[in-house]
Amino acid sequence: MKIRFAVVAAAAALAALPAWAQTTVGVSSSTNITIGGLIAMGVKNSEISQGNAAAARVTANETGVYDNTSRLWFTSSSKITDGWTVFMRIESRMPMNVRPGDALVAGTAVGTGAANLTTGAVGVNLATNGATGWADGDSWAGIGTPYGNFYAGHMHLYVTDGISVGYLAPSLEHPGEGYRVWDVQALGIFNLLNTYMTGKQDGVSFLSKANTLSITRSRNVIKWDSPTFKPDAASLLSFSLAWSKNASGPQNVWISNANGTTYEGGQTVFGKALYNGHGFSAMATYLDEKKQGIASNAANTELKAMRLGLSYKWNGIKAGIIYDDTSMVNGGTTTTVGQLVDSGRTAFQIPVSYQWGDHGVYATYTIAGKTASQANTAAKQMTFAYDYALTKRAFVGVALTTINNDSRVNYQGFLTGFSAFGNSALSYGESWRQLSLSLNYWF
Repeated sequence: MKIRFAVVAAAAALAALPAWAQTTVGVSSSTNITIGGLIAMGVKNSEISQGNAAAARVTANETGVYDNTSRLWFTSSSKITDGWTVFMRIESRMPMNVRPGDALVAGTAVGTGAANLTTGAVGVNLATNGATGWADGDSWAGIGTPYGNFYAGHMHLYVTDGISVGYLAPSLEHPGEGYRVWDVQALGIFNLLNTYMTGKQDGVSFLSKANTLSITRSRNVIKWDSPTFKPDAASLLSFSLAWSKNASGPQNVWISNANGTTYEGGQTVFGKALYNGHGFSAMATYLDEKKQGIASNAANTELKAMRLGLSYKWNGIKAGIIYDDTSMVNGGTTTTVGQLVDSGRTAFQIPVSYQWGDHGVYATYTIAGKTASQANTAAKQMTFAYDYALTKRAFVGVALTTINNDSRVNYQGFLTGFSAFGNSALSYGESWRQLSLSLNYWF
């Protein structure tokens, strides 16, 4: 029996992973095992200020070492016959700044209280080993065919669409922000594009924050990736389709027939098209999540989202735009008691970058518009970054990020409020600034 080990580079939360180097250690012409991963660490200082908040608060200032979603993966493939393979992927998340038993929610005591991975509320006992670990990243099995790849498992759908990692492989070029080193709290795609607000549409009440597919790996997924088409020698075109019975939760939870909340209710469908060629990158992606276990006349029954992007790259300069439209069916109530209405918002991201030699500079502006045209429900983010390539797969850089909330919303940096990953969470109307020094090493 032969086992072949290969060192690979990969893009965060993306499926197609190119090999950087390969070493053969053993014996089989038809099977290989590849080991790869990402170490991503940052030293960060963040500050929360009153901003548009109605009530005064003492300014919060924190400095610490934080993980930027480090991970380790194993992949393998075996030839079935010409043009056909069977493959698998196991990805594990491994925060590098804490130990597995440390509290995930800041201020909680490990070993006491009931674990609750659904709410993540402050005061709930959450340990790091209860929120991440073995096979918690994108993990699946599948079959490769001349007609595309077919997957079954859990993986990112929609929420990472737009992040560009074309520096790892041309097929991974996307229209959105594309730092070679990131501080996860600096990524506007997580902070504003994948966040939306729901609640009472009275122009006064605070709105509730929600996240598209929880900004994490979707469960119970069946997915198809098309073969890569080449319209001409300088172009790449690909498509993806996916379906899940319950993308945001486990299978077969809803076994009661009460109010129609059965296992048979709900489903998620997803589609994506990506083009790269002649300096352009263009993307269209669509999501429809009918919530499982929620009656059709209840609140928050169906999430609908669409994301479009276009960018152009010339002589190291890249400029683009991402448009996101997300709405929740029955996501709000009017001042009339019991009257449910839809809530939605549009968001834009404008990334501009310039790379020369081993250097790169970036400026990204992201704005989340008003929810259902309500006053004081928008937010803005600016990120400025510089990074330097130590090698073809190791980068160091700095980033400065600011978020400013209108008075009725609390958009915030990805995973802020969780001690293993970020800093203090924002209250309504507050503003936030973070300066980071980070290292990404793809191995």
